[in-house]
Amino acid sequence: MTPTIFPEANTKFRAPADLAESQCQTIPGYVGSIRGGSLDGSAVVVVAWMPDEKDLEDLKNGKPIYLSCIGGLPPHLIGMDFNAVTNPA
Repeated sequence: MTPTIFPEANTKFRAPADLAESQCQTIPGYVGSIRGGSLDGSAVVVVAWMPDEKDLEDLKNGKPIYLSCIGGLPPHLIGMDFNAVTNPA
């Protein structure tokens, strides 16, 4: 999967100081707060990933998606709709 820009993106997560850009890809993201619902006002970070053909084939064949978090990023929620993540019902 490839990190991808999206309309609401307002920041870029770059390589940490101890890594070169060639070792860690810059990832566009959104940093803000949740509006509404029981988590109103909570901080939220959103990043978007575009699956390639192999990813889509793997998913079609029942392979899982793994989400690993280091230092709190990426977010601990996978959603298909930006507004559903930032504006819960």
